[in-house]
Amino acid sequence: MDHDEGFATPRWHIGQIMERVLQLAQVPPEELAVSVGVLPHELGRFLAGAELPSRLMLERFARACGADPTVLLMVREDQQRRMRV
Repeated sequence: MDHDEGFATPRWHIGQIMERVLQLAQVPPEELAVSVGVLPHELGRFLAGAELPSRLMLERFARACGADPTVLLMVREDQQRRMRV
């Protein structure tokens, strides 16, 4: 799946981190989308950095990949804070 296709320049860098977590988990993106509760194109938007995932979505994503959600949540909050400044 090409996550960058059809998306503008990434706004949210957390997508790059999510992409790496997904690669390390070796879970097919379509399978992960189902387990996280989003459509594959929605997951693609998060991975491309076009949209900021919710806290709940990040927690589900991390757990589905066998990762600790703490770092992803910290990155998300940092990015949100920077966008408000």
